[in-house]
Amino acid sequence: MTGVRVGGRNGRIRIQKNETMQLKPIFATDIQNLIFDFGGVLLDIDIQRTVRAFQLLGLTGLQDKEIHPHNSGIFLELELGQLTTAEFVERLQQCVPNGWRKPSAEELLAAWNALLLDYDWRRFELLDNLKRSGYRLFLLSNTNLPHRECFVERFNRENPTGRTFESYFEACFYSDAMHLRKPDEAIYRAVLEQAEIDPAHTLFIDDNRPNTEGAERLGIRTVHLASPLTVLDLFE
Repeated sequence: MTGVRVGGRNGRIRIQKNETMQLKPIFATDIQNLIFDFGGVLLDIDIQRTVRAFQLLGLTGLQDKEIHPHNSGIFLELELGQLTTAEFVERLQQCVPNGWRKPSAEELLAAWNALLLDYDWRRFELLDNLKRSGYRLFLLSNTNLPHRECFVERFNRENPTGRTFESYFEACFYSDAMHLRKPDEAIYRAVLEQAEIDPAHTLFIDDNRPNTEGAERLGIRTVHLASPLTVLDLFE
């Protein structure tokens, strides 16, 4: 078995700055590389916030699963980098029914980004401690340009250390930039090749079970991170 499902109600761990960290004993000891999902792992998200924000702008009838994780229509096209931000906004405006005021680009993008919650800076202290402990760290996210611009800008503005978002990783892999998305095997294969890492010594952490299953098919070890636990609970 290459996959582990982590769930339950264990207490959170406290991370001290400059503390070295390692995976808990339930994991293999020969892990050298850690690949993190973003939304639901390093940053909590709330899809219903975006659904409600869209409804207030006249975009009714949307279901949260259309937005994440089972993207469809324009949301899938955006996540694969097949739409520019301007084209995405225009397509959303076309969905507003007659009789409603056409929302501005700023309003629609604010509604789209509403699902991004506040950062828990302990998770990024954890990344620093893991790097210090000898792990190679990577990010692999199904995302899109408006979200990326939002969460990176906010991170760089709010981070109390002054560090930039991508400085925490050896490399960041984004679905919209790669024109590939999880759980397609092609995106994992591209990450393994570009990072030059061995799947047998790699652990991928994602909150979406189909994504971890896709990685497992290439021999990557995985953790399906189940609520209410967070990434902090995997290390000691």
